[in-house]
Amino acid sequence: MKKTLVFAEKPSVGRDIARIIGASRQGKGFLEGERYVVTWGVGHLVCLGEPDVQNPEWKKWSLAMLPMLPTEWKLIAIPQTKDQFDIVSDLVRRDDIGDIVNAADAGREGELIFRLVYAHAGCTKPVRRLWISSMTDEGIRQGFAELKPGVEYDNLAAAAECRSRADWLVGMNFTRAYTKKFNTDSVLSVGRVQTPTLAMVVRRHHEIANFKPVDYWEIVADLGDFSAIWFDPREKTTPTRIPTIETARAIMDRLRGSTLDVTKVTTSKKKQPPPLLYDLTTLQREANSRYGYTAAQTLAAAQSLYEQRKALTYPRTDSRYLSEDLYKTIPQRLAALPPTYGPYLAPLRQEKLSKSKRIFDNAQVSDHHAIIPTEQKPGGMMGWKPEEQKIYDLVARRFLAVFYPDHEYLATSVTLQAGKEDHFRANGRVTVKVGWKTVYDKTAPESRDADTTGDEGDDEQALPEMKKGDTRSVKDAKLQVRQTKPPPAYTEATLLQAMETAGKLIDDDELRQAMKDCGLGTPATRAETIEKLIRVGYMLREKKKLMPTSKGIQLVSLVAPQVASPELTGSWEKRLSDVARGKADAKQFMTDITSFVRDIVSSVKTGRFETVRREDLRPPRPTFGTCPACGKGNIIEGKRGFGCDRFREGCSYVVWKEFEGLALPQEAIDALIAGKATKVLRGFKTSDGRAVDGRIRMREDKTGIELVESKSKAKAKSPKSAGKEEAV
Repeated sequence: MKKTLVFAEKPSVGRDIARIIGASRQGKGFLEGERYVVTWGVGHLVCLGEPDVQNPEWKKWSLAMLPMLPTEWKLIAIPQTKDQFDIVSDLVRRDDIGDIVNAADAGREGELIFRLVYAHAGCTKPVRRLWISSMTDEGIRQGFAELKPGVEYDNLAAAAECRSRADWLVGMNFTRAYTKKFNTDSVLSVGRVQTPTLAMVVRRHHEIANFKPVDYWEIVADLGDFSAIWFDPREKTTPTRIPTIETARAIMDRLRGSTLDVTKVTTSKKKQPPPLLYDLTTLQREANSRYGYTAAQTLAAAQSLYEQRKALTYPRTDSRYLSEDLYKTIPQRLAALPPTYGPYLAPLRQEKLSKSKRIFDNAQVSDHHAIIPTEQKPGGMMGWKPEEQKIYDLVARRFLAVFYPDHEYLATSVTLQAGKEDHFRANGRVTVKVGWKTVYDKTAPESRDADTTGDEGDDEQALPEMKKGDTRSVKDAKLQVRQTKPPPAYTEATLLQAMETAGKLIDDDELRQAMKDCGLGTPATRAETIEKLIRVGYMLREKKKLMPTSKGIQLVSLVAPQVASPELTGSWEKRLSDVARGKADAKQFMTDITSFVRDIVSSVKTGRFETVRREDLRPPRPTFGTCPACGKGNIIEGKRGFGCDRFREGCSYVVWKEFEGLALPQEAIDALIAGKATKVLRGFKTSDGRAVDGRIRMREDKTGIELVESKSKAKAKSPKSAGKEEAV
């Protein structure tokens, strides 16, 4: 009887599968049993060859050689993991191996990993597909009981192959074309997804840089037990803004000693349904908003919770819904939640669990359902990494919340009038039924963010009972000057959202879900796209903000608009999704992408451009906030400290990384940069050799920092900043 070879994507997954199916005998790079041999990749083992592999003439970077359009695509084993590929290749050729089970990750990239190995090894043996969303023992057993013929995933494989080849064609051709055309000293890296993503960040940067703030005024009237804001009923977009100080003062004059008549009171009962379950992108966005996690950190934690902890289902999903057959598993999944969530389970046991289409909808689930807890009780949670605990908590609370009733509240709007000219309004809100927000109570304040509270204004005031015709005396009125604000710089959370919708601003969760096939990249690849842009020097992180470098800005200004177009790239992604579903032809996709590459390369060759200077491509120096001393410069990092970039203009503020014999922790440096005193720090050594504790603060003359000892209050001055230019 011949054996079955099982190919997993990673060694850890392979060992889990081997344990379940009885393959325990250790070999080099595989495990073997009576019926199965289990081997694995280490991620990708095979990839498309570089240009010189496809054609030796393409080794030299030359505009004349472009475009590079392989007629037959050549594969290579990745050098770093070639030993493991050779092991897999030998195993598939064994006479006692009758068929193969593809147990790579159940998604487009996992399918590609296996298909490239299968092709490069020259294998022709029949293939079955293991497609699971849970790495629990039961999930693996059920998956092996329901293996599918590999041919059922040929469309997915075709889409994966198209994506890989399209990325090669765009990346290799455009990177060489723009680098050679502009005679740059450094490579101008261009990518099918990365360049449009960068273009969105650059566009936002320009919007902020070119923004001209405009002053406006608002008037808030204190009516005793509530307040109301002045508004212009004729203005539809910004009705509370008063454009000039003269108009604002005239209104204030009219208000003195006046009363307001209630002209309209409307009260309506509103319902806010629970938020949808998480897909990977929304989980990454929320983790970034709450905890500052990068998209890559969240993906790593979620992947670990899936593979190692067996606590969550497959994370690389683009669906926020469950298939209807999962309904019967919900009680077991709820029961498996840790005791921490016990108080939230009791109400769910008293009523039948909801089968709402906002939770269960087969039409909204393709490859994988939303991320939810598994039926297996998580063990050893105290030993989990902090990010794993927090990501699990996000998913567990969301899973609980969707089965709770709607949050209900009474929304009241009151309109008041002073004379004929001045109108005021006030909004109030009273909770009728807490509903799903119970899950996000005060015991978990970190869980109360925009996605779990909605945007109706939880902090709106409670209004007293009023009716039309009532009058209210103006106790006081405040004239507040404000400024229009530029759009905010992208964070990872907002950039992920923009990538999901190819730059379109869509707030509605369900509409955004409908557009999931038109985004930039996929949930599985967006984190790596962001990391690559940072790695190649096109973007940098400034705390939570993502900022383009001068090199990134320069690149976007050089490439053709089509290359940097999020909308065009989104349309390519939609076609890849259609190929995966059998709704579009893979050959036609490749024909069209080849024509696109040929056209862009031709336009680069014939266009006239100036040489780009090396200094134009140099990344800007990161800044760490406004100088607390002069208020004009930016704090920059030097070898020995942080100081103001206006030191040539005379600002001598500096924060040394090591002060009085103590290497300062980042928290202390951040406080000092912000102009604040630090917490008490221990282990300073004074000039006379004493070990002391104390706080550090800015000196009164704002030239540096000083130590204030906890007991004696003696001060240790920082050295004068004579050599500051070198230090900072």
